[in-house]
Amino acid sequence: MDSKKEVRRRQPFFLLIDTGAMGRCLYCMANWPHHIVGMQQNGTSFREHRELGDVEWLRDHDRALALAAEQGKPVLLLFQEVPGCSTCVRFGQDVLTHPLMVELIADRFVPVAIFNNHPGSDAEILLRYDEPSWNNPVVRFLGPGGAELLPKLADRYDALGLHEKITTVLEMLGDDVPGYFRLLGRDLLVDYGLSKCVTYTTPCFWSGETSLAQHSAVITTDAGWVDGEEVVQVHFDPRGVSHSDLDVYARAEGFNPTNSRGFELDREPQFYLRKNAARHLPLTPAQRTRLNLAVPYRDPLTDVLSPQQSAWLADPKLKLLSRDDAYRQDIRQSWPPLAARLGAIGKEM
Repeated sequence: MDSKKEVRRRQPFFLLIDTGAMGRCLYCMANWPHHIVGMQQNGTSFREHRELGDVEWLRDHDRALALAAEQGKPVLLLFQEVPGCSTCVRFGQDVLTHPLMVELIADRFVPVAIFNNHPGSDAEILLRYDEPSWNNPVVRFLGPGGAELLPKLADRYDALGLHEKITTVLEMLGDDVPGYFRLLGRDLLVDYGLSKCVTYTTPCFWSGETSLAQHSAVITTDAGWVDGEEVVQVHFDPRGVSHSDLDVYARAEGFNPTNSRGFELDREPQFYLRKNAARHLPLTPAQRTRLNLAVPYRDPLTDVLSPQQSAWLADPKLKLLSRDDAYRQDIRQSWPPLAARLGAIGKEM
């Protein structure tokens, strides 16, 4: 029933359970842990429910609106089923756990979660927004004054969909979209198979990476080998350049496209980044490509990093507490242990 949950609107909570859902609903309510039942009396919910990911959510809707007005921030309002179905859990674990998504939400929004299968104040807010109970995740975006800024995010449960909405909200409000968050959007194109991949032979793949990374449509570069020849593998955004036009650009730089398969990653990809302390940071593929370009040209690294990553880079303990190849690890895996060792930037609400 994840994709086609029945819509139940504007009824008292005790009538929101029809006979088809009766068994499941009664089971869920009977098996709610005590801390869930009492959650409405608590100020926030943080990592208590898989459906909510790693975001620290306010649980009081009106308090969130008051804070938004006070701080001049928009509200990210999540209607979520807790405990929830597999779609709800996936949204929490796949979308709301990416460190850069979590950091952006905490930094630029007042996040509040409403449980769409709970009585009391949750049910009251559900009725106020005419949202169905026992439903898949829905995200609304409110201005600092409480007005809806754009159509809600519904029937779409991928990180790219949320990223696009958040970017639109920031642009609507005249707020800058941080470089690290724009790069995350490019990473997501690769993750969801919306980028294109091409490989070029190069006289030197270290300089080949930086040359190809200067094209605005290139998302990631990786130095490697094909049949004993130095090559650079590129993922690019096809909305920004066609395959044929990127080939023209590459040939002008002295590189040639190859159809040979069997790409093998070099032992030192992102050669210039490896010479910098930023190699100890958890990074996304798009970030490490941009940093590998920034280092030799002495461009500011903070333009590519999040505030948390920048704080870690400035910490003299980074080299001692993180791996030399942290930049090549999955950021979702490498971020939590580093946060545990070095701490995180506090964001009080």
